[in-house]
Amino acid sequence: MRMKRYAASLFITLFFLAVLGGCSGGSTTPHVTATASASPQASASAAASPSSGAQGTAYTCPSATTSSGTLDCTTLPLGDNKYSTTTPAVGSVYVCAVPNGQGPNASPPWINFTSNTWNALAKDVVPGSASWSGTFSAVQSGSSLDVSGNGLPLAPITTGTFPIASTDAVYPYDGNPNSIAAQTISYALPYNPTPAASPGCLTGGRVAIAVNGVSIFDALDALGHDAVAREGQDSCHGHPDQSSTYHYHGWIFACVTDAGSASTNSSLLGYALDGYGIYGPWSNGKVLTTADLDECHGTTSSVLWHGVLTSIYHYVATYDFPYTIGCYHGTAVHQ
Repeated sequence: MRMKRYAASLFITLFFLAVLGGCSGGSTTPHVTATASASPQASASAAASPSSGAQGTAYTCPSATTSSGTLDCTTLPLGDNKYSTTTPAVGSVYVCAVPNGQGPNASPPWINFTSNTWNALAKDVVPGSASWSGTFSAVQSGSSLDVSGNGLPLAPITTGTFPIASTDAVYPYDGNPNSIAAQTISYALPYNPTPAASPGCLTGGRVAIAVNGVSIFDALDALGHDAVAREGQDSCHGHPDQSSTYHYHGWIFACVTDAGSASTNSSLLGYALDGYGIYGPWSNGKVLTTADLDECHGTTSSVLWHGVLTSIYHYVATYDFPYTIGCYHGTAVHQ
């Protein structure tokens, strides 16, 4: 289930709203996508306590064109309540059950509720630079791709400092009290995935694993709101839920290496739980958006898959909602 947490209120000089926050053809030889580090345990945080009013590193947006014009990260469509329990649709998340938990319900200044858009370049982020001993591997075993790790980012990737401090600029809008801890991740994904008879719904929580070892959740918080736009996240666009699982909801290309550019197509960023790959947004000199993709947020084109250039279905990580996966194109496996 997609689970979240708490309510907190504070007064500084002005009364802030009550805050509810946080959290939802290959090669025939074995191919290791990433190698594990020596220790599965999180190291001590390398970050000092955030200074008063610390904001962290701002979101960044490339100079790029899309099929509809110039990429504009200041007026991204807000994904609040864009989900269905009955029918997959482009620009929506197909969920197995209506979200019914708790999440941020404040009105941050980077969201324009009149136009239902949000400005990623104005969003406050959680500061800090905490180091971890992350592990991750993806290895062929017969017809399976065995994916395992401890859920922590591979070095040298760092995270913000969690729980969110009351002195952080984002705190009035999301006072996430959760910490980050190691998890046990182990999946036998299909090495060469195939389409399901019909799209599969998302159950909340983990829908994929990034190649830097971090879990990827769907685009919604537990209220059914746009988690990327609303929740307090660090400069990698990640944060922990109440189970201490550090995860991304979108913008995974911030801290997952993408070879993509105006002259090079994007590379593999992660594996969905149905076995299909998630790639970055660059394709033939442009940045793909939701309008270019199907109801599961994917497309079929030639990508480097298991070391071989292959025309295969894959998901695309975009700057706009629903960011990574709208439904499962194949049949998902679970731990």
